[in-house]
Amino acid sequence: MLLFPGVGIMEKKVKEISFAIANVIEAIPSVDCILLQESAEEDLLNPYFFISIDVYYRGALPDVEERQHIFGKIGAFESSYFSRKDRFFKEDIPVRIEYKHKDRVDHIIQNKEGNMWVFRDSGTYMFYRLLNGKVLSQKSSWIDGVRAKLAEFNKEFWTAIRNSAFSSMEHQVIDIHSAVLNNDDLFYLISMSGYIKSLCSFLYAVNRKFEPSKRHLSYHILDLEKLPENFSGRFDSLLRNDVNFSRSKRQEVAKLLTKSLLYLH
Repeated sequence: MLLFPGVGIMEKKVKEISFAIANVIEAIPSVDCILLQESAEEDLLNPYFFISIDVYYRGALPDVEERQHIFGKIGAFESSYFSRKDRFFKEDIPVRIEYKHKDRVDHIIQNKEGNMWVFRDSGTYMFYRLLNGKVLSQKSSWIDGVRAKLAEFNKEFWTAIRNSAFSSMEHQVIDIHSAVLNNDDLFYLISMSGYIKSLCSFLYAVNRKFEPSKRHLSYHILDLEKLPENFSGRFDSLLRNDVNFSRSKRQEVAKLLTKSLLYLH
């Protein structure tokens, strides 16, 4: 499968490294599926570029020391014991690998309405990765079944995500107002960033689309089909660094924007 159409020398190197890593990982008996994420297709000079690989497994994984060994000649290896992630450089190319248990994925999909807390921090991004990651290796039809289920998510799921995001936005608008009145710089930034995050989740939910990486939200959000009137200008006013546009004015924009979403479903 050609992952990088019209590949140049460096893009070919990225492709070769991606498949080489996948070939090593797929030899682990518990590994079922390996997906390559879209950050690997960024320009190599883009700060957002890195090889991002998701490994779906059931059973035991090699320990950290063994994993470091099987990847061969690599640099700056580090691993998280809490979230099952490895990071390293392979031929000066940054690589990040996440190991995800299939049972957890299956459980969340099967009980999605009862697991809304899962989507509070990262939205529906985990589903975006499952749906859009490019298959480097698969030993069963598991990923095909998962993608079929993702395509069948019902109206109730999207409404629950929408309502949860809107509720968060309402609370964050109040927090922004309080921070402005108290001239609290830190709480203002925390509240505004939370508001923008919830706003994006809301809009993807009403458009029934899974959220991409936050690195790519700015590329895609204005292309969504359902957006409130005057969204582009209001959204830009929340983001742009303009000393002449006060925080008090930004909070008013957030209020107007929130009201404009009320009847968007």
